[in-house]
Amino acid sequence: MHVKISAKRMAKFHLVLALVWAILTIPTLLWWKNSILWVSLMSIYAIVISHLAAYSAAHAEKAASNALNQSQGANEKANQTAAKVNGDPHQAH
Repeated sequence: MHVKISAKRMAKFHLVLALVWAILTIPTLLWWKNSILWVSLMSIYAIVISHLAAYSAAHAEKAASNALNQSQGANEKANQTAAKVNGDPHQAH
């Protein structure tokens, strides 16, 4: 299963999560500062998000590499077509 998510939707998602975590600092500092469970959950969340960010970066790098390869292939094809249109200089009259 492949889920396609737009960059705009991901940006909104991350903004909402950043706001949620910012709001959670208040109860963390007031009531949950000695909660091992809360610290564990925050750590697990940080680990999962960092791995997802690394996966996303690798996926973006792969897509950029594929786009570059396609662009180079298109340039080579255009150069070959231009050479055919202009004719071979060795076959000049």
